[in-house]
Amino acid sequence: MTGLAAKPMPVRISAWAIYDVFDTADGDQVFVGVVSDAQWKSFCRVFDQEALGADEGLALNNQRVAARERLMPQIRALFATLSKAELLELCEKAGLPFAPITRPEDLTADPHLLASEGLVNVTVKPGVSADLPALPLRMNARRAGVTRDVPEPGEHSEDILAQTLGLGAAEIEELRRAGAFA
Repeated sequence: MTGLAAKPMPVRISAWAIYDVFDTADGDQVFVGVVSDAQWKSFCRVFDQEALGADEGLALNNQRVAARERLMPQIRALFATLSKAELLELCEKAGLPFAPITRPEDLTADPHLLASEGLVNVTVKPGVSADLPALPLRMNARRAGVTRDVPEPGEHSEDILAQTLGLGAAEIEELRRAGAFA
């Protein structure tokens, strides 16, 4: 709307004071959001933050946004004392939006991806396969599977040139000799 690209979190102004990625005591990271006044009350209760909950200057979302610079160091310090598992458990108990930040190599063991058939096995080169994220949609209650493995470089070049571009055998051979494809 302004003609400028939005700055990344946490640099940009947010509609919520607590809507960020936090470090945990065991070196992991977790996204946590507190996006309503009811969630703020629940957060303060579950995380034993009575003083914050009693602070009338933080009772409303807009007040918390205005106090973000004062509030965030306290929340960061609090979360940094908790393990990832402890933080996730407390966020669940408080009914907050949260998500562990995972590394790509952790995705193959992600319980949500496994339960939702969110990974597909693909042969990436002869004798080597990998589980990769599936398209995040279903059609007729089914996920689209893999119809072809990852091709070798140049494996389908002739078919593409002939079928998609309508080139004849002589033109394709000329491109091959010129080094346009393997």
